[in-house]
Amino acid sequence: MFDIGFWEMLVLCVLGLLVLGPNKLPEVAIKIGNYLGRARSMVNSFSRQMRQEIELAPLRPEVPQEQDKDQEKE
Repeated sequence: MFDIGFWEMLVLCVLGLLVLGPNKLPEVAIKIGNYLGRARSMVNSFSRQMRQEIELAPLRPEVPQEQDKDQEKE
């Protein structure tokens, strides 16, 4: 997903330790992990729904446009 190597991750951890301190860093890391997990879950769900819609699209009958219905009534 992100192209982060070992050294970039190490720098981020050191900066997080300096900014947040050793007490809050684990709490913040857990919250960030939870948010990323939720975001990944939503993206997977959206992708799954789009794939299902694309697969089912040829099977659905075509529905006439609203303009066609209006012209038929007149």
